[in-house]
Amino acid sequence: MDKLIIPALAICLSLYACSAPAKKDSMETSINNPIKKIESSPAMIPSGNGIIRLNIVNGKGDVMIQKKKNQTIHIEFESKGYKNITAQLFSTDSLANIRFSQITLPNKGMDGPFGQNLSYSISSDGIYKLSIHENMMAGNLWGGIMEVKVSLSK
Repeated sequence: MDKLIIPALAICLSLYACSAPAKKDSMETSINNPIKKIESSPAMIPSGNGIIRLNIVNGKGDVMIQKKKNQTIHIEFESKGYKNITAQLFSTDSLANIRFSQITLPNKGMDGPFGQNLSYSISSDGIYKLSIHENMMAGNLWGGIMEVKVSLSK
């Protein structure tokens, strides 16, 4: 019986040792990969007029959003001394027809359209609004869950 316990114990330990790092790697991948984060995070449903007020902390903010087909989403935030806006859209749907369609400035001026990545220099403090909608020239209407990341820098 002693002859069976030692080999069985050795096999169990080697199986455990081989499987432990795989769990750690998959955990790190899901934290750093926005697509995996989308699949596991609850999505915010915008107000009736599609407005979401984004809380910016240390120059960064992100939100998961459930978008309906042909719905325009407006992400509002305050610049508070920052001079550059960088924003990205992520979705698990590789064919998601979404983009930053417009940026509305504090003086009510507008610029756009942009793609799924936006980089914009700003000159004054105030409330900025990023509008997200389908590209009506490039594809079908799209609805689903997306992540919006906004970074502000000086």
